[in-house]
Amino acid sequence: MRQVAEYLVKQGIASSTDDVYKITGKPAYDYRRAAFLLPQIEDLKILAEKPAHVSYEGFLAPETYRVFKDAALLDVIKKLINQRDKEMDGAMWDDVKNSGHSYYEVLTMASLLEEEVQSPEDKAKVADILWRRYKNNWALQLDSSVHYAVNKTGNVFTTNKEREFNSLWNTYKYPGLPLGPIANPGLDSIKAALHPEKNSYWYFLTAKDGTVYYGKTLEEHNANKIRL
Repeated sequence: MRQVAEYLVKQGIASSTDDVYKITGKPAYDYRRAAFLLPQIEDLKILAEKPAHVSYEGFLAPETYRVFKDAALLDVIKKLINQRDKEMDGAMWDDVKNSGHSYYEVLTMASLLEEEVQSPEDKAKVADILWRRYKNNWALQLDSSVHYAVNKTGNVFTTNKEREFNSLWNTYKYPGLPLGPIANPGLDSIKAALHPEKNSYWYFLTAKDGTVYYGKTLEEHNANKIRL
């Protein structure tokens, strides 16, 4: 969301990121704290389960768009949301139904995969790990969720202080999924969330070069930490 807002400002479609956030909502912000609910931008199936107290993070499909310079900001944002809706064909909605999760949960999981790992193969493996951790009410402990909460980029890992940051998007501090998506995932991440690859791992680490190291036990996971 932050990157989208900055890009729209750079292109002259928005005067400031605050103008964008007036429509989409601020990233990592629980609007229940402000006693304010965001308006529904479009009446679409993908938005049916979206809580009114979180931003439209996750619903802005990353794609190449043709946009006129004099396009209205609201129309551009609607275009991104409608593209996300178009991605979801009947077969994918059937996959959501068969997954046992809501679309919003799938979208949130997909956003985590988008930020944590790179290849479709790793995304499918990590999806299985995270869904099992979620089912067991474990803390997902994803550095990407902390980076999102504290608005930090450029680092793979987080500090102890950052992991204590009080945010419902912080998956170290709170078990289960974050309050909402932490990114606008690509279609491959959504498909991975819907079609996890069964495995026996419970832990994983992503190195700076994108290599993913898996562990079946905490001991293996800690050994991977030392390795990195």
